[in-house]
Amino acid sequence: MIKQNLDAHYITQEEKIFKEFCLNKNEYCLNKYPIINESGINGDFLEKYLEIILKLKVVIGVDTFNSIDNLFYNIEYITYIFLGHGVSYFKQFLYKDYLNFKKYDKIVIPPSNLTISIAKKYGWKDQDIIKICLPRWDKFNIKNNLISKKKSIFLMFTWRKTQNGKSLSNYYINNTIKLLKNKELNKILKKNNITFFFAYHHALNENTNIISNNYPNIRLIKQTHISYYLKESNLLITDFSSIVFDYIYQKKPFILYVPDSEDPNLKNLYIKPYYDIINGLKNGSIYFENKFFNLDKVITKIKYYINHNFQLDKKLIFFYRNFQYNEINITNNLINYLKQL
Repeated sequence: MIKQNLDAHYITQEEKIFKEFCLNKNEYCLNKYPIINESGINGDFLEKYLEIILKLKVVIGVDTFNSIDNLFYNIEYITYIFLGHGVSYFKQFLYKDYLNFKKYDKIVIPPSNLTISIAKKYGWKDQDIIKICLPRWDKFNIKNNLISKKKSIFLMFTWRKTQNGKSLSNYYINNTIKLLKNKELNKILKKNNITFFFAYHHALNENTNIISNNYPNIRLIKQTHISYYLKESNLLITDFSSIVFDYIYQKKPFILYVPDSEDPNLKNLYIKPYYDIINGLKNGSIYFENKFFNLDKVITKIKYYINHNFQLDKKLIFFYRNFQYNEINITNNLINYLKQL
């Protein structure tokens, strides 16, 4: 946005983000002081940046800091837009209770029939919906999305927010390992010269010892390389990570596998939104094709896609009809929209 001659500022209290992206651009990154304290917004933060905040015309929020959200929400002349994390703004519509969208003036969603109908169902008016895809989808170039000669599969499960800081379910960890080390899977990977890329969700601690050299077709990749493999791989395996929409956008197949769905302590382990997501997938209240809760069925479906050159099957073709993302220059479209505001 700065390159487009927009006076843009980024608010963060993450030290890592500040060091990586803001160190030489201090005038654009508002995070030198802690933003939040026990009583609300830190006074030092307001004292330093209030003049900048009062000049803002548009704020793009991601529902990270409630105190900051409430500050912007109560400034009438600011247009408050919800962009969301990844493409999970659509996922959050599906899960209903995940965020309170109504405090935002406008919301950004992918311009598909399904997302727009869901937004309107929950009370959004057409003029308040910004129909623009995720900016990184510019890189995917779906019109020239040829299947590469070297076939590959990409696996990444999303994280879980546990109650009282408890550790992840043993079902989550053990069933992930069982999938990666499945003999039948590794046999068919080797036979067909297919690489299986596995990534930890960036919110989890990486354990590079999870896969040994005994599995030459499986590679553990770094979090910083995830976007590359979202484009290059032929098949996605995930649970309910929003990266599934990156594959829908590219019209490539996905498999949903929830490794901890059978954990008897699920309701007591995870906070309510995560339990509701998993339970909703299990009982069918959240509609998705290709969802599985049994490892053997997942392996069978992987074999199907390998044997059919990773082409979409009939059920996914029908499911994808509701997702018609045909926009190009997505980033520029968002910039132009902001300029009009």
